[in-house]
Amino acid sequence: MNIREFKAYARERLASSLEQPELRFLVSALLAHFAGIPNYWYHTREEHILPPTAEKALLKAVDQATQGRPLQYILGFVHFGNCRIGVDERVLIPRPETEEMWDRARHIPGVVLDACTGSGCLAIALKKGRPVTNVYAFDLSRDALEVASQNAALNQAEVHFFLADLNDIPGVEEAVAGAGLEKQAVGLLISNPPYVTESQKKGMSRRVLSFEPHSALFVPDKDPLIHYRQLAALGSRFLCSGGTLMAEINEYFGRETGRLLQQAGYSEIRVHRDLNEKNRIIEARWVP
Repeated sequence: MNIREFKAYARERLASSLEQPELRFLVSALLAHFAGIPNYWYHTREEHILPPTAEKALLKAVDQATQGRPLQYILGFVHFGNCRIGVDERVLIPRPETEEMWDRARHIPGVVLDACTGSGCLAIALKKGRPVTNVYAFDLSRDALEVASQNAALNQAEVHFFLADLNDIPGVEEAVAGAGLEKQAVGLLISNPPYVTESQKKGMSRRVLSFEPHSALFVPDKDPLIHYRQLAALGSRFLCSGGTLMAEINEYFGRETGRLLQQAGYSEIRVHRDLNEKNRIIEARWVP
């Protein structure tokens, strides 16, 4: 099979589910990853014969794509900040909005605590950008922590991971103490907690709903800010005076999240828009 034949095969299998630009991007990414084909060969060297091992991997990848499996899971990684982050169905795929939050946070000084770390992308990218900073991160999923630990090793970033549930503050305090982190010692509390409401499911793609972990995505309609109350409480215990709480938020609850943090004693509260002009990141200062 040559490049032209593979492109035709992928188009035949995927044209009904993907728009042309997305289809071309996927095919180019598969060719680059599994066969080492440069993007410019897509049109200029269509007669190039694919190695048998690469052909087998490419056909399998197209089969997975027809089932709706996200490209990032097929490839097994994403680029995030200054890191390569391994991903599979055990963890949420890091989004560009989360990378925007990393970019805003990477110059904030002090010890870092990452709540609901998932793949570890935020904690690892922050650690890699400033190696002398102590970075701690937790998640309630053992599977996610296994992925995060593997990613830390892959990126040669020493992050202190531990198991804890954000909705169990006493449990987090006990686990944090066990990890060697003292109270009022954190300069940055950062988090991308679940924030999509159950009623918003109907507007989401099949690829997300079928493959990504729902525990990392959804919150009940009746209490959409549940995790932000917990983050506010956690920050009040562990942030130093002048420390920063930064979190990704549901675009529809920016004002409500800001009011919650204000009532919890935070100040200098700002909501930042993402590249799509949606309210996506909240930042607040803790000054007891």
